[in-house]
Amino acid sequence: MKYNIDDIAKIAARLTDIGTGIKRDLILITALPGVGKTTLAREFARQTNGVHFDIDDIKRVVVPKDIVTEGIDPPEYRYKYYAETIRKLPDLFAESSTQTVIIDETFHMQVFRQMWNEAAKKLNIRLHWVEAVCDEEIVKERLNIGKDRENHILVGKGYQMYLLFKKAFEAMEEPHKTVDTSKDIVPQVQRIVMSLNL
Repeated sequence: MKYNIDDIAKIAARLTDIGTGIKRDLILITALPGVGKTTLAREFARQTNGVHFDIDDIKRVVVPKDIVTEGIDPPEYRYKYYAETIRKLPDLFAESSTQTVIIDETFHMQVFRQMWNEAAKKLNIRLHWVEAVCDEEIVKERLNIGKDRENHILVGKGYQMYLLFKKAFEAMEEPHKTVDTSKDIVPQVQRIVMSLNL
């Protein structure tokens, strides 16, 4: 099944209202739960002076709580909160002095990564995929400790969800950069920011 944003022209028009001929960069960080996507996203935001958007804010509204915490939410819900996030891009770019927006999510299905690729192309946004990786034992330890996860959408279910997503994750086909979050992320992000000319 292919997913499309039916009002992409309206979203493009809103971006045009903000300004034309502007270089806009969207960094999408993909990884399994507990790998460190949000920490990595915040570091990208710090180094680029970009805006980090927490997609969980939309997910909490769109997806019933029992579905979020008991399994991988069905594609129809995933489509809804991805589409809502894409509709929000003009506002996010308007907030960013550097026209850089960073979003972290599992993005585990190729069909939805393709949806983001196509939306970015139609919106004339440079899209950069970054995959965060980490040794599973370190992830398990992080999730068991629950450090900095009190308000996370999967609080208390982290490792269980990690295993579900590990089984369901479709390998990245897109060109992408990789960051090992078991090591110091600052120099790794710095190298990516320089290589992408952000």
